[in-house]
Amino acid sequence: MCSDEKDNDLRASLDKGARADLLAVPKDKLENLTQKIEALRQIQSQRDELEAKFLEERARHEAECEKLYQPLFTKRFDIVSGLDGVQGAANGAMDLGEDKASKEKGVPNFWLTAMKNNSLLAQEITKADEEALKYLIDIKSSRLVCCPEFKLEFFFGPNPYFKNYVLAKKFIMIDEVKLIFDEAIGSKIKWYPEKCLTRECSTRKPKKSFFNFFKSLEFPFYDESIDVKLLHQLEHDYEIGVTIKKEIVCHAISWFCGDATCGRRTKRKIEYDNPAAGNLVQKIESLRKIEIELNKLEAEFLEKRRKEEANYVKLCQPLDTKRYDIVNGVNEVKGAPNDGAMVQSEDKATKEKGVPDFWFIAMESHHELRQNIVRHDQGALKYLTDIKWCRINDSEGFKLEFTFGPNPYFKNSVLEKTYRMIDETYIVLEEAIGTVIDWYPGQCLIEKAERSFFNFFKPPEVPTDVEGFEAEKLRYQLRCDYDIGCVLPITL
Repeated sequence: MCSDEKDNDLRASLDKGARADLLAVPKDKLENLTQKIEALRQIQSQRDELEAKFLEERARHEAECEKLYQPLFTKRFDIVSGLDGVQGAANGAMDLGEDKASKEKGVPNFWLTAMKNNSLLAQEITKADEEALKYLIDIKSSRLVCCPEFKLEFFFGPNPYFKNYVLAKKFIMIDEVKLIFDEAIGSKIKWYPEKCLTRECSTRKPKKSFFNFFKSLEFPFYDESIDVKLLHQLEHDYEIGVTIKKEIVCHAISWFCGDATCGRRTKRKIEYDNPAAGNLVQKIESLRKIEIELNKLEAEFLEKRRKEEANYVKLCQPLDTKRYDIVNGVNEVKGAPNDGAMVQSEDKATKEKGVPDFWFIAMESHHELRQNIVRHDQGALKYLTDIKWCRINDSEGFKLEFTFGPNPYFKNSVLEKTYRMIDETYIVLEEAIGTVIDWYPGQCLIEKAERSFFNFFKPPEVPTDVEGFEAEKLRYQLRCDYDIGCVLPITL
């Protein structure tokens, strides 16, 4: 969200939610509050500039990294497709007929096997899809530095199912950090007669198929009446796209061999009873060497990105401190009236200083957070004095800290939510840990209503041994929880 939109949201909230209170405030104090809000706008503007530079630099480095990947991807393609003989491979097949030679060259069903070994993608691939996916010869991912989007391209050999040689899916993003996209544009598949895999041939009714992934979907981001099923489909398609981009494209051999499990990769020994398969084993070993090089490049990129992020957070800290001081009245904005209010009772002075209900109003102004705040939450959230984000040092992931002043709802002064990641780029969560809230008797807000923002601090269940619809449901809940965790530090 840009600075102007944040300002408009805050102004609208003040106009609607605090109009009555502001009308009763003396003119000099109203001018003081206006002055503080202007100071906060300036701080937000500086923060937005830092964020824009950080994202631009990160996109540039990712594009540079992808360029370094390309020669290795080309080598992989040559081995998988049989265009480049692996040293030591048997040459006898070259004397056989062309058809037999083509079958013996390369690594058969490489991409189909890699995709089927991924639990998320395996659920999308039907038996009918498998026959068509056997003609898949390469998958490429790319992004543009100038705008937040990425594209996947699936290259097929001649096949009896469709005329396309390339099927593409492009995700255009609104906010790349929050993982919110504007639309998903897919290729129109030119099916041969009676070969369509996405619809019943006789009734034309839609049916389950991996190739439904290539349907174009528009994301009506600001439409509050959006169909929940459509929203779920958009998020599901994006999850599939990111899985293919981050996992299959970058670590294809690990998935082909079954080495990859939930982001952790352990090398398995590939054995074949047929002695003639020795050539295939050699090719797999060559592919593994290529993936080692890819992993080195990825590790270097991630280390560089962490350093950039640490520098960005460091640059933001002085601005965050200034914001905290203004919001909580630690230091009055320069030029603010310094009258007799300072010698009044401490309680009254505290109420008059700072920006009342700042964090509550900001959260209520955000469309996504507003959906998670109910009437019972409002009183407690007005005691919120700060929100901080920090990186976890010992693993991938981050922590949110919500600081509260003394309040009649719970004893905690800080509520935390920690996300530990197995793979942060793909968003594979190891665990999500929340603070146990020490409620005062009769004040537990999560018991007073079915929904409450404070449910956010309850750890969501991470789906591990669950399969099918239940696993999908848990993954969706977990993703919603993670989305809130991302929205808070970035938007506010």
